[in-house]
Amino acid sequence: MSAYFVAHFVVKDPAKLATYSQAAAPIIASFDGELLFKGGADGVLTGKDALPGTAVFRFPSQDKLNAFYHSPEYQSLTSAREAGADMVLSAFEAA
Repeated sequence: MSAYFVAHFVVKDPAKLATYSQAAAPIIASFDGELLFKGGADGVLTGKDALPGTAVFRFPSQDKLNAFYHSPEYQSLTSAREAGADMVLSAFEAA
């Protein structure tokens, strides 16, 4: 069953976020994750969006997603992630 890693974010430093993203991409791929979508909404239909950026990644299972997130390689990017953007990270398992 697929699992989804979702990041909602607001960019603080574009260069630092790009560095984080480039470093995270091969780690995500090594756990069989794939980027499905990254960007901002074309329009907000209801309410205010404090974190307008969204990235959605699919993993083959919740176990793979958790292994990616808790891996030493990904955890070593925490400082870079926090320097580049304010983020809320969530995990979802498909039904």
